[in-house]
Amino acid sequence: MQIEFPILLLLFILGASVGSFLNVVIYRVPKRMSIIAPRSHCFACKTPISFSDNIPILGYFILKGKCRNCKASFSMRYAAVEFLSAVLTCLMYVVFGLSSNFVIYVLISYCLIAISFIDLDHFIIPNGFIIIGLIGMVFVYSRNYMMQDWIDGATGSLIFGGFLFLIGVIGEFILKRESIGLGDVKLGLVLGGFLGSKLSILALYLSFGSAALMIMILVGMKKIDTSNKIPFGPYLSLGTFFTLISTTKSGDNFIINWYLHNMF
Repeated sequence: MQIEFPILLLLFILGASVGSFLNVVIYRVPKRMSIIAPRSHCFACKTPISFSDNIPILGYFILKGKCRNCKASFSMRYAAVEFLSAVLTCLMYVVFGLSSNFVIYVLISYCLIAISFIDLDHFIIPNGFIIIGLIGMVFVYSRNYMMQDWIDGATGSLIFGGFLFLIGVIGEFILKRESIGLGDVKLGLVLGGFLGSKLSILALYLSFGSAALMIMILVGMKKIDTSNKIPFGPYLSLGTFFTLISTTKSGDNFIINWYLHNMF
């Protein structure tokens, strides 16, 4: 597939703009606030942010990370979310082209970005995202999918969600505290339905692998204490992202193919 730079640029801008909206979702949804009104404003002085200052990514640097009115600092994370959304939009285009799979997986990516940061802040995965995912799954599989596709999707849900539930039960029995939350299990059910059985196994492996690696790094840096609660949603998202961007338009996966070629 030939990658067209003008399309890539437009998708980067679109992704950054969606990221700006995701920042609103990440902040307001856990607080049960409207995501429509009021418009974006400084949380310190309540002054609305002008449209010229609200340019995705660039706006943060134009304002030098501070409110133009009261000089209160803005978190760098706002620009980071916008940049991440833009990059993932472009990556999905590079992998899947302008196809129905591109639309499906880029929307999943946006939801996972919001879920990850909400889970990091509040240790929850709002049911609204799960409902949106289930509705999306029904819509996707209603598009003339064969019975084998439905079976593969259901199998993926059972593998992803079922494995997380099993690990949660075993972890709670051993550690005497919750290890995998019910929100993670419900998210796994949705992700497994979209990914199917084969990619669900890979996503699970990458999720737990990235979690183990990151936790070891943070513990070594004394940034976290393993006795504290650790959100798992971001790692499920990370495993899913790596799975999607390593998958070809035809459905093959580079990581799985490499493993089968070198191990067997």
